Order: sequence, then C-alpha cells, then structure tokens
Amino acid sequence: MGFVMKHGRAGRAAILGVLLMAMMGAPLCVQAQAASEGVAMTNLDDALPQSVRDKMAQAGLVADAVSLWVEPLSARQGQNGAASGQMLRQNPLIRHHADTPRTPASTQKLITTYIALHTLGEHHRWATYVQPKGVIINGTLHGDLVIQGNGDPAMTHEHLRAMLTQVQARGIRHIQGDIIIDNLAFRDVKFDTHAFDGQGMRAYNAAPNAFLVNFGTVEVDVLPSGREVVSQDGDGRQQKVFMAGDRQGAAVQVLPTLADFDAPNQIAANQSSCLTESQLNLSDSRLLVTGGTNADCGRRSYWLTFFDADRLAMKAVQGEWQKLDAAFSGEVVMAKARESMGLPWLVSLSKPLGEQIHLINQYSNNVMTEQVALSLPLASGEVSVSDYPSAFSFIDRWWKKHLKSQPPVMSRASGLCRDCAITPEAMAELLVFAYQQPDFEIFKASLPVAGISGTMANLAKRDASHPAIGRAHVKTGTLNDVSSLAGYVMGRDGKWYVFVAMVNAPNAGHDAKVSAVLDEMLSHVAML
Repeated sequence: MGFVMKHGRAGRAAILGVLLMAMMGAPLCVQAQAASEGVAMTNLDDALPQSVRDKMAQAGLVADAVSLWVEPLSARQGQNGAASGQMLRQNPLIRHHADTPRTPASTQKLITTYIALHTLGEHHRWATYVQPKGVIINGTLHGDLVIQGNGDPAMTHEHLRAMLTQVQARGIRHIQGDIIIDNLAFRDVKFDTHAFDGQGMRAYNAAPNAFLVNFGTVEVDVLPSGREVVSQDGDGRQQKVFMAGDRQGAAVQVLPTLADFDAPNQIAANQSSCLTESQLNLSDSRLLVTGGTNADCGRRSYWLTFFDADRLAMKAVQGEWQKLDAAFSGEVVMAKARESMGLPWLVSLSKPLGEQIHLINQYSNNVMTEQVALSLPLASGEVSVSDYPSAFSFIDRWWKKHLKSQPPVMSRASGLCRDCAITPEAMAELLVFAYQQPDFEIFKASLPVAGISGTMANLAKRDASHPAIGRAHVKTGTLNDVSSLAGYVMGRDGKWYVFVAMVNAPNAGHDAKVSAVLDEMLSHVAML
C-alpha cells in the first residue's frame, strides 16, 4: 500500500501514524523478504562496531536512536552476466535498526534527485517560454509580453537578465503594454516560510514557484575594497586572507535588480565584528542594514528569502527590464489563467538536470529540490498542472515499480520536514538500485566528497587524517533532532559500500558528539 501526503497537518499526521504502525509492525515480513533475497539478518546490538558503540556512549545515545546499514556492492548491470533490470544484492555487513522509520532530513534529497535523473535523464532541461501578444513595429511591442515559467529550479538573476537581453536581441526593445508572468504550471505550492522554524528570511525556507527567480531569494553582497592574498597559518598550511584597502566603508549590491525597492549603496566599515544575517532586514520595498561590517572580514554574500515568490518575480522582471528599457511604464502582473503559447517566440532553456542535481546535493538546496519534485509529473506528461499530491504520487508509483521496500512518507521533497519518514533499509535499496544503473556516475558525482566538497568539506577540519577523505560520496542531513549520512564509501579493499546512518535524538543536529558517532561509522566502513 502506498501513501501520498496531503498538505493538511492532521492528514499528514494520520497517514504518517498508519505508515509507522505498518512499518514497525512488519519485522517478520521484512525477515521473510530478506531471506528470499539472500540478505542476512543479524543481531541488532551486536552488529555495531565497538568503536561506534563507544562514541554513542560518549554522546549519550541509546541504541534505539541510531540506525546503520552497510552493504557491499555487487557487480554493475551487464557485468559478470547480470541480467538487465536485475538488482544484485549482497548480505549487509551491518544492519542496526535498519527497518525503523527515521526522519531523514536532507538525505531525503537522494530520493528526489535520483528519481528525477532516472526518469528524465541527465540532459533534461526546463523551458521558460516568452511570447509577445501584439504587433512589433520598429522595435516596439504594441501589446503585452508573456513569460511562462515551467518550474526551472535555477532561474538565477543572471539567467533572467540573459533571457530579457535575448528579448531585445530578437527585436523587442520597448514594450507599450504590460509584462504578464504565467506561473500557473504549479498549483497550491505556497506555504508560510516562517512556519517551519520561525526563520522565514533564511534561504532554506524559500517556497517553490513555477517561475522561481533567484531561488526565491535576494542576494545581498557586501564588498569592501581590497584583495585576497595567500598566507600560512601557524601549522604551515596555506590559507587565503583578505587584505582590506579601504577601512572606512563597504559597497552593497542587491541582486536581482528590483523595481520600487530601496537599499543602501554603502555601509560603514569599522573594527567591530563581521556583518551578520541578523543585521539585515528585508521587506517588500526595502533592505535595512543595522550597524556596519569589519572590512577585514572580506567580501560576503547573504541570501534572504523574499516574503512572497510572486512579488519577487514581478519586481525582478520589472527591475531588470527597466535597465534595458528605461521608458517602460507598463505593469508586471501575474496571469489569472494559463496562457496558450502556441509556437513560442522565444525559448529560454535551463541548465541540464545533471548540473542541477549536483547543485542540489552538494549544497543541500531545498527549494531547488521542491522544484524538481513538482516537475516530475509535469515533465513526464502526466499532468498539465502539478501540485504536491501529484508529485508525491509520482514518487510513490516509481518506488513501487522499481523497489520492494515501503515507499517513503513525504510532505516536502527536500527533507525540510519533521513528519517525513523512511527506513534506512529502504534508502539503501534505492542506493543499490542507482549503483546498478547507467546513470550512476552522474548521480555519484552530484554527492559531496568527504573532506573535499560541499556539505562534507568540514570533515577534513574535524579530522585531517580521517580515512574516508576523498573516498566517500555521501549526502548529509541535519535538523534540530536529526543527523544523517547516506551514500557510497570505498573501503581500504577498493570495494564500494552503500552506507546509510541516521540518528534521531534530541539536539542530534547540533551535537558535536553525535557528529563524532557518524564520523566513526564512516571511518569504520572506509577501513574495511
């Protein structure tokens, strides 16, 4: 039985409760399935290495709060006589509470990004259409210009500016009419950005939109004059240091250019602390900066969620177009009904999906993940207008077609949810399936490399000699009470292992001792 999450809190809670009871009441079924597939069942507590149990004791973690699955990977499809479509499995080396539903946090992005890659392919691109509705005479459009968004996860301010520049290059230099934004490819996807944790201005809380500009955020760049130089720290390691040229002030740049919006061009520089996000206050029409910044802190960028993605799109389109057409006096409005485009006059294509999932998984971009999930039924031709129920239904059906485990419970695609759930064993099955597909290398390359890139770069700062550095491609997940890792680890024996570790415990996402538990798990696998 599959479950599709609705938006209502009561509905989500009820469905989650049913699924948790079903999953937690099914160990015999799980054992029977494992036996039929040759997957060994081991004693839960005895499966954990002693070094991991020692770290758990130091962190005050009980065994029930921790799940771990480690499985060696078989030959890829087409190798050693493997039949096409057959998933080859080996006995897990470690399975500790692996059939317990856990809140996965951002490791859930692995689900959304891989299903998108498998379904749409690495070369899939989103198309934003531009269509004039009127007559073009001597470079002037006498009528309206329609921009139709279809869910591009990365319509950055640079991309928006390039698209509008293309409009001028195609022959429309002035518009005697309005600009209409059609973002109706997504339905009922708005939510209160403050609802999750009360930090609605932070970029991770941005809401999706079929015409999402700049990830739903305003970029604020603080730019003191100066340059970066390379120096050595006390241990002889090279590091970049910013050498300020002017300690009196710093320039401020806001992107994209917004119409009817006030922001300072300059702020004072002083010897106080560096400018923090809490000193920035963003409203519909103004950016306020309280205090100044220390010029020695160097150039910094802040991404602040705009309170409403529709308003951001309208103000950004108007602001960027007026830079090209200063005489524009029309309005930028949202379409009330889906526009019929016919043969589009201009098509602006996004970055390919392979690049987009790399950005998502490396930097754990939440709103891009929501965009991808909502695009699945749309891009597959199942619906003409997408919403969360259709997106999660698509994921549920894909899961049941390709995998044997219970599908995940999802209320957000990105993992920014406390009512989402998946068993580590189910996550492992997805990772094994991905490993045996032709697109695996694209998927693996999207994951942070331990100690080197993305959200796993800090491993090298915690332990410069950690054995997994450069040999593990893993996605991280963190919420207040969640810390998780999932991906692929190369052992000392040169073999690849699927690795899934999840901790659900009070303050797990902010406890260095819990991080040490996951680091030790990762170390153990890298030393196999």
